[in-house]
Amino acid sequence: MAKYDNQLTELKSLLPNAKNVLIAVSANADIDRFASGLALFLAFEQSGRQVQIVSDDTIRVAQAHLFGIDHIKNTLPSGAGGNLTIVLEGVVAPDGTVPSLEKLDWHPDGNNLNLDFHAVSGQSFKPANITPKYGGGGFDLIFTIGALNLNALGNIYSQNIQIFSGNIINIDAQTGNANFGKTNIIDGNASSVSEIMIDLIPALGLPFDADIASNLLAGIFDATGNLSNQKTGADTYLAVAQALRVGGRKPQVTQTSEAGILAPVNQPGSAPVKSGSGLDLSALIPPGQPQFSSTNPLDFKVPSVAPQQTQPVQPAPSVEERPQMEGLNSADSIEVEPGWLTPKVFKGTSVG
Repeated sequence: MAKYDNQLTELKSLLPNAKNVLIAVSANADIDRFASGLALFLAFEQSGRQVQIVSDDTIRVAQAHLFGIDHIKNTLPSGAGGNLTIVLEGVVAPDGTVPSLEKLDWHPDGNNLNLDFHAVSGQSFKPANITPKYGGGGFDLIFTIGALNLNALGNIYSQNIQIFSGNIINIDAQTGNANFGKTNIIDGNASSVSEIMIDLIPALGLPFDADIASNLLAGIFDATGNLSNQKTGADTYLAVAQALRVGGRKPQVTQTSEAGILAPVNQPGSAPVKSGSGLDLSALIPPGQPQFSSTNPLDFKVPSVAPQQTQPVQPAPSVEERPQMEGLNSADSIEVEPGWLTPKVFKGTSVG
């Protein structure tokens, strides 16, 4: 059983007949939300459905590595106007009939369209309330990604309110979500929306390949600070493993400075390394020694070296020369026992 099966019952019944899908990512989205929306977009596209992905946001350089990023638009496609239904409340009997209504006609009246409800003779046709209801603009399913409420979609919602009265599937990892969808997949314990999506896409029977998995890995790593924050849990690691198993590629981890420039990582206990044009090694050169350019540490001249003074080689003393004794001066005389230079030969009798 998949993690979100209880929330997916109705969505699974709608999915086989869904031919046209809209994915709306919240405004001011981060890499996690874009990665999740694009993963779902690629999955629906590979399943042969018509799918659009929109966001009231500007794509940034840091997000350009995501697969399918060029498909995100900041306006709805033309022709996505929506269908209008007039809801007449309180006129239907328990058996499903409208006893007071004989027939319905319509006819134009200038720029207006009149709907004529003909009541049965002797009865009146008086709805309790009349409400316009807009369909999904030709979209069978609308997925919202990382939006606390519909207003979080920005202009995508405010300029197309009628479209968002259709079948909305609300996917989010924020605990304050307003649960505005027909289907709500909200998991405040998840590390990211990407973690939810790794479980959701296969549960819906949609394709899940290496590009989709790579997007979702990028989303998880960005949302969790490379798997280091407190929301990283066992389910996060399981999601990462599942994405890697289908060929997903982990994002490259680099350390950047506040200016956005790649910065070297200092070893523990070492002085910070300056980022910029080159390394500053001037502090390592003793005063008075030749300096060299910090922009090219190899661009320096080797100082000349004075020739070393060599000592004349003294001949080795002969065996006849008197050995120098420690603590004696050359003027001191030494008495030598007679015959001490003569080779000694042991003489003796046999030992009995």
